[in-house]
Amino acid sequence: MRRVILNLHLFTALLTAAFIMIQGITGSILAFEPELDRAFHAHLTYVRPESQSLPLSKLGESVSQQLGGERVVAYAPSTSSNISFEVLLPSGVAYVNQHTGELLGVRARGQTFLGYVKALHVRLGDGAIGKNILRWSAVAALVSVISGLYLWWPMRRISIRAKGDFRRFSFDLHNVVGIYSVVPLTLLAASGIILGFEDQAAFLIYHLTQSNPTQVVSRLPYVAATAKPFIDVDAAVTIARSLMPGTVPYRVQMPQYGGLYQVALLDPKDRITGSRNIVALNPVDGTVVSISRAADLSRGDWILAANEAVHTGDVLGLPSRIVAGLTSIFVVIQALSGAFIWFFRSRTRPVVRAAS
Repeated sequence: MRRVILNLHLFTALLTAAFIMIQGITGSILAFEPELDRAFHAHLTYVRPESQSLPLSKLGESVSQQLGGERVVAYAPSTSSNISFEVLLPSGVAYVNQHTGELLGVRARGQTFLGYVKALHVRLGDGAIGKNILRWSAVAALVSVISGLYLWWPMRRISIRAKGDFRRFSFDLHNVVGIYSVVPLTLLAASGIILGFEDQAAFLIYHLTQSNPTQVVSRLPYVAATAKPFIDVDAAVTIARSLMPGTVPYRVQMPQYGGLYQVALLDPKDRITGSRNIVALNPVDGTVVSISRAADLSRGDWILAANEAVHTGDVLGLPSRIVAGLTSIFVVIQALSGAFIWFFRSRTRPVVRAAS
């Protein structure tokens, strides 16, 4: 039985090692995506913190005037006073100091470095073939973790010996890193499988929980065609916040692009579904067209959101993202050390047989 498990562990790893390494490298980067994006564009991101911010309408008017009269598609207010606001335009994203109204710069639309990293992590850059390869690689990763735990159990090695050749060092490193990271590795692989087979997993989860996806009204095109004036964007945000005390807006979609004011609100206390609060308002009179609260999500929606939070590391905030990032690096170490073990084993085997 042990020989069967060993061969399963070996050949599964050999077939998918390259793809698992890609997921590990890209995953370690994406675990810190917000911080890296801000670091890459520090001159657009960071502002001197102050207690008061200018109204969104004034920020939008100022940006629009400076950029040739472009209409504002949406606002992305930051939840921190030292992080600039974003004003989304058809041509790109403008960064503005919310305290002074200063335009810090514009990022044109198009793929970014982190966007390429995410595309590589999800679908090997682009296409259904890459997505299929990676989701089955996640299955292979889970098989490797479980079979590796079975193989480790009889010897229970938890240290690296000071003396020995490189193959021995690789063997010890493979065992030690594997056992110390077995829990987060299992969680990352299992959650990655659910994300990879999202349609099938969602169908099963909704069926088992006897629930349905939460429906939200997101468009009302005929409102945009009316001749009546719209309420102010700041008034729309005020109405939305009054319906959900304790939340802060992180995105406001303008009615010219969808027919409604759509205000997305963040509950800082809820790290799993805290961003799933959305209020849709009639732009003419501010009446509520639909409201979606995180607390009202169906059981299936909550499970799927929790799975995504586990995979990205957002479930506990920065500490869990650090664990997710380190675990992704451990995946690379496991793949490399396993390859070294196999390589040196295959090279030394003929010598051993000849000596026998």
